[in-house]
Amino acid sequence: MKIGFIGAGKVGCSLGKYLSLGGLEIVGYQSRSFASAREAAAWTGSRAFAEPLELLKEADLLFLSVPDGAISTVWLSLHALEADIQGKIFAHLSGSLSSALFEGAQERGAEAVSLHPLMAVPDRRSHELLAGAVFTVEGSAAGASRIASKLAALGNSVFPLPREAKTLYHCAASFVSNFAVALAHVGGSLFDRLGLGAARPALFGLMLANAKSVAALGPVQALTGPVERGDADTVRAHLEALSGSEKEIYRLLAQRLVEIARAKRPETDYAPLAELLLGPPLPPGDEVSMGNGRPGKK
Repeated sequence: MKIGFIGAGKVGCSLGKYLSLGGLEIVGYQSRSFASAREAAAWTGSRAFAEPLELLKEADLLFLSVPDGAISTVWLSLHALEADIQGKIFAHLSGSLSSALFEGAQERGAEAVSLHPLMAVPDRRSHELLAGAVFTVEGSAAGASRIASKLAALGNSVFPLPREAKTLYHCAASFVSNFAVALAHVGGSLFDRLGLGAARPALFGLMLANAKSVAALGPVQALTGPVERGDADTVRAHLEALSGSEKEIYRLLAQRLVEIARAKRPETDYAPLAELLLGPPLPPGDEVSMGNGRPGKK
């Protein structure tokens, strides 16, 4: 399988290097900036292409590693080219968008796939982070299977997704990554207000330790703190110390913590806490379950 990339950004360069080190053949890169394509090609031991058509002719698998908003535009420009794409695989690397963007690919005998590494890629040379990374794949069965088999051979776990699940999948990832940054910002801002800005590393260290506990035990068993203890007095004091959006964030998250605490300690009466937080009950089917020590739907 000869692999090409249109787009020489962080994910495209990192994935290309990772695949090349794994013994797969990288044909090369094409980008809006030829200098970027040339740099990516040098980094991966491949070639830089000035025109997408030339790369398209040589690649069996073509990744559109461009920003989400540009995927459809790039695909339509490729689709308009006078080129035989029979048997080729087209893939993009967006976490939120599906393979439906490759409209008309199947009619011309091509495979359409979306592939996403479930991780943050900080720069163009993050290939080492991809070792052991989990990927999700969605799209045409044959194309998805071929890509998944290549990654599995490199030691990666690959989980299939139905097309309609991409948005919720990306939403889940945002909760534990981007939203965690928002929570860190709130906590850090409160420390700054107290004159404890210099102690921020310790505060974020607490966050890191808790994340490790969640990864090892699951959210239910990892839960500690005043909500888990049923300590309504402390929660009330927290609410009184906060205002505005910070108070609302706390209230909404504490409602969820009450449900998690009930799963961990069903013998404890959390009614006073629930009343204090004035939260409506969760919809049927969304209760937190112990599962295997991890939350899930009943």
